[in-house]
Amino acid sequence: MSFLPCELHCHTCHSDGKFTVTELQNAAKENSLSLIALTDHNTFSGCSELNNSIIPSIPGIEWTTYFGHILILGARKYVDWRDSTPDNIDEKLDEVKANGGVIGIAHPFQLGSPFCTGGRFEFNIKKWENVDYIEIFHEGFSKDNEENIKALEFWSTLLDKGYHIAASYGRDWHSNETKGYFGCTYIDFDGTPTAENALSSIMNGRPVASLGMKLFFEVEKDGKTYNIGETIPSGECSVNLFCDIYARHQSINRISFDEIRIVTNESECIYKASKNETKIKLNLNPKSWYRAELWGTLDGKEMPLAVTSPIYTE
Repeated sequence: MSFLPCELHCHTCHSDGKFTVTELQNAAKENSLSLIALTDHNTFSGCSELNNSIIPSIPGIEWTTYFGHILILGARKYVDWRDSTPDNIDEKLDEVKANGGVIGIAHPFQLGSPFCTGGRFEFNIKKWENVDYIEIFHEGFSKDNEENIKALEFWSTLLDKGYHIAASYGRDWHSNETKGYFGCTYIDFDGTPTAENALSSIMNGRPVASLGMKLFFEVEKDGKTYNIGETIPSGECSVNLFCDIYARHQSINRISFDEIRIVTNESECIYKASKNETKIKLNLNPKSWYRAELWGTLDGKEMPLAVTSPIYTE
């Protein structure tokens, strides 16, 4: 496994960002990212300027509507978003999937009108199996960022309903601002960090949303090893934990790292481990989901700092 830091929500001067495409790619490289997705608002116009020799990049778009924002990555064909409504969104997303697109829900609890009209997610999705990932963390990590708490809870309720949906972090990167705590999405690449490999990893449910700390796990059962995103037999198993709090080399003097939690259905914490613990035993229930969360304190408030996408049981 090679979990590498990526940013899947970026903007340029082709919409409302301050970067040119080249400036964005160079900034991403300077920030030690391994891959980005260009998701300008309602336009692909900047995608033709992407230069994979600077940094591997996914061409994408952020559907920006009055009912929410949806990230579309890697689609082979343009799908017209302009007539999307809360009640026809399923057929629109069916069309995206038919054209090979990867679908993400951006900042579902961003403040809406009058601050950001359409920023809050209000589409009536019924076919959640079309959705590949949800931004559970958006913009800066802060004790005052209530939208992240709500997004994490929203994602968990969908997992409880049996949907297999991955988690992501979205910086919603518009300019090279330096104040604040900004994270990344770790993607488990099968091979080199290319757009194709990133899209495959996302569709297979393997991302990790993080402030920057690297966290992932694998499960050993009946002589086989299973990774994040996979569906495995229930019962007794060994869980291998991997945690690197220094992975992104950012200042952590105002952050404490307390424990790794294993969380399952109804957001129940079933195990608490130290950040240095590497192997634990669990008994996994049937038809359940399990994820790892790194918890700590940021500016005096306890919060999750990294959350993996789940594994699932039969």
